[in-house]
Amino acid sequence: MLNVLTKLSSRRGQKKAAWRLQCPLIALCAMVFVAACASDDDNQLATARFTAGQQNTGGLPLGDREGAGTFVGAIVADEPRAALAARSVLESGGTAVDAITALYFNLAVTMPHEAGLGGGGMCLVHDPVARRVTSYEFLAERPRAGGPVAIPGNVRGFALIHAVHGRLPWSTLVAPAEILAVQGHELSRATARELAELAPAFQATQDLGAAYLGRNQEVLREGALLVQAGLAASLGKIRANGPRGFYGGAIAEAITLEAAEAGSPITLEEMRAFRPTASPPQTISIGSQTLSIPPQSTGAGTYMGSLWPSVQGQTGSALLEAARAALVRAGAETDLPTVFGSTAFVVATAGGDAAACAVTMNGPFGTGRLVPGTGIVLARSPGTPGFGLASAFLAPAMVTNDFNGTFFFAGAGSGGPRAPVSILSMVDGVMSRSRPLEAANAAAVTDAHNLVNVIACPDGAPQAEASCGFSADPNGAGVGVVGFPPAIQ
Repeated sequence: MLNVLTKLSSRRGQKKAAWRLQCPLIALCAMVFVAACASDDDNQLATARFTAGQQNTGGLPLGDREGAGTFVGAIVADEPRAALAARSVLESGGTAVDAITALYFNLAVTMPHEAGLGGGGMCLVHDPVARRVTSYEFLAERPRAGGPVAIPGNVRGFALIHAVHGRLPWSTLVAPAEILAVQGHELSRATARELAELAPAFQATQDLGAAYLGRNQEVLREGALLVQAGLAASLGKIRANGPRGFYGGAIAEAITLEAAEAGSPITLEEMRAFRPTASPPQTISIGSQTLSIPPQSTGAGTYMGSLWPSVQGQTGSALLEAARAALVRAGAETDLPTVFGSTAFVVATAGGDAAACAVTMNGPFGTGRLVPGTGIVLARSPGTPGFGLASAFLAPAMVTNDFNGTFFFAGAGSGGPRAPVSILSMVDGVMSRSRPLEAANAAAVTDAHNLVNVIACPDGAPQAEASCGFSADPNGAGVGVVGFPPAIQ
């Protein structure tokens, strides 16, 4: 068996609706459902039904009225502004991949400690027309010369999935994040809570301290305005030039200079040569449906594949033991960091196209080194002890029917070993044991640093009167918001 630090860390790896959801910033959510406008012009958009009975950690109803409503798409993320950016894309007729691309770039602004441009990740994408799920891997790579800094993967990764599955122009998906960075945004509760835990890192790192500490040297709190002019400039180059604006030119030169200073002599050739991969996922039969997880050639696929036989029918301490045992079998270290600097997000439409992604900086704020003038923080190399296993705990999962292109379940987890075991437990509960999504979520073993987000249509979508539900992790900091269509006159 390959050593776990090699195997587990490896990478092989419309018309716009007429309504607007109105809610104060404090009520913005980590889960947003997109309502369908009931006009003849929107007949080409598939719709489905969702139930609004779930609750968040504060016990507040996720829906603003009882019962069910009609939606054309759904988003689950750990940060509210990014979810709202994705909602706007679906309202404009974008695909699930269009929405998840916009969501990612907004996360690069609102949660740079987990989703920064310097990091990497992976996605599963379901194409209902092709009746196929594809795994895209774009994990940050270790440079040839070694050292603490990784070669970034996120920009080129999302550019690839957009090129294959996107509908809206690339520039329209990146521009909202650019605007958010230059104009500034008020820190969400989700981000502020996590930044508070990183206070020692800010005080020890001058560049990060200048960005995230206030005048009194305290970490910025919820509602504080964060302006990131350098990051906005970088996003502008990415918006105008695509991945070439990041992997070449001034940004690439600045990254290589900073990496060399940190002890990782990344070359411009290595930057330009980085390529994401697209491959068939690892598949597992669940009755007549297919569970797709990352391929076995990735650390995440190796870990999730080894977990699946152990999680079925289990809850609580049995799931924790399954996660620990899988690490021991692989020869992995079990004394792991608490926070891995990762986040996960999911988008699905009533038409059956879906994307589940997870990204990581291999530690919160990665190396902690901010590339001068760019707003880009460099991720840690995947060879870093402990944090190098972050990519093995990214946990996208999808359940579909390969024969008719129907979508049933999309989930993604991030953090440590609890996230993959929790996602697989929810797949087992919802798809194999017909548990309500709430019950499956309650049986998971997530915590504040291991979060899972799920969208499920147990009877399948698209189909007439399909019924879907959602689960934003109860350990997260967001509040759910549901959008309803305008009343039919």
